[in-house]
Amino acid sequence: MTLKHLITGLVIATVAFKLTANDMVPGKQANTTTLIKNATVHTVSQGVLTQTDVLITKSTISKIGKNLPSPEGAEIIDATGKHLYPGLIALTTTLGLVEIGAVRATRDAQEVGRATPEVKAHVAYNADSEIIPTVRSNGITYVEIAPTGNGITGQGSVMQLDSWNWQDGLVKAGVSMHMQWPNTGINKSFWEQRSPTKQKEDNDKAQKQLEELFEKIKAYAKARKSDSNTAIDVRWEAMRPIIDGLTPLFIHANDYRQIVQAINFGNQHKIKIVLVGARDAAMALDLIKSTQTPIIFTAPWGQPARSDDGYNVAYTTPSLLETNQIPYALAIEGDWNVRDLPFAAGQSVAHGTSKAMALRSVTLEPARILGLEQQLGSIEENKQATLILSKGDIFDHLSHSVEWMMINGRIVDLNNRHKQLYEKYSNK
Repeated sequence: MTLKHLITGLVIATVAFKLTANDMVPGKQANTTTLIKNATVHTVSQGVLTQTDVLITKSTISKIGKNLPSPEGAEIIDATGKHLYPGLIALTTTLGLVEIGAVRATRDAQEVGRATPEVKAHVAYNADSEIIPTVRSNGITYVEIAPTGNGITGQGSVMQLDSWNWQDGLVKAGVSMHMQWPNTGINKSFWEQRSPTKQKEDNDKAQKQLEELFEKIKAYAKARKSDSNTAIDVRWEAMRPIIDGLTPLFIHANDYRQIVQAINFGNQHKIKIVLVGARDAAMALDLIKSTQTPIIFTAPWGQPARSDDGYNVAYTTPSLLETNQIPYALAIEGDWNVRDLPFAAGQSVAHGTSKAMALRSVTLEPARILGLEQQLGSIEENKQATLILSKGDIFDHLSHSVEWMMINGRIVDLNNRHKQLYEKYSNK
């Protein structure tokens, strides 16, 4: 390595370090009482309540009703004309794992290899990321972070977005195992160097390798169950909760053929799966419904995948899922773009999804998929106080304005780099 290369590397590393530490101070755990008065409360589980009060004791929603008496010493928040929602939950993100995509030193979302189930996303989580406050200010309070790559990529973890470090932010580790389903189609793009025959051979080979891998994993799990002295392999040990049906396998599959194969794979091996992506879900409605396969739909907008698809297939799929009584969670894969989650839900409303289902798809359904529906996802008495207060409709670009946030009883600083730059240049 030349001196020039060394200096360049140090400069990039220095810039990356400076850009990966926000200066927002996490909130302190509440030991007081807060009364939110006269809000339009979007409970998710019990509809919309107008001019309603919500009483928060420490970190718990203790009372919901009209004209609640104010306890002595309680902080009063006048929410007249404003909207109170449960905090939004984003799934399958790389938030805190990637800071600047163009700088390798700030990317830590992918491990080397095609089978790395032992990898745990939360240990790479950067709680000081500058991106986190910008995402948080749009109403997102919890995220599931997950490794990326090919094959079995590793374990997802649930993080709350107001923390000093990953230990402080970790809510639930090993909540999911992620796997990218092998390609099934033929790429006819001009940049594809392989012939159609070669592509099909590669696809078939990947399918065969996946089946052989799971047979090996199942054999290991069986051996460990019958003989505790069996030598431990950290990779396959991490897969035992999947084989035992304790943890779901999140299979990333978009193409219709991938969806069919993934569902059949889950049935064949008797494991719980969650479909992530599901771009072609509209083509597999009967299969998804009959197997009751949970869906995380990550294609809320974009161009049609085929020349004969409708121009609005991405926008209308959530509505089709709702019409067919298929519960789903809405998600956006990535890091900074996760902040658009409420607007993706709003887009689905514009194309036929009910407002109730759109809100449920970014609150209670994600909580249910993560196994946290008893604590998160709706505004109910005795549930965790994770709430956002918006000046207008959270799904509307024009009126959306999150003015107050609480995560598990902690008041959150909603300042961020974008707001700071706006204030700076507004004074120019």
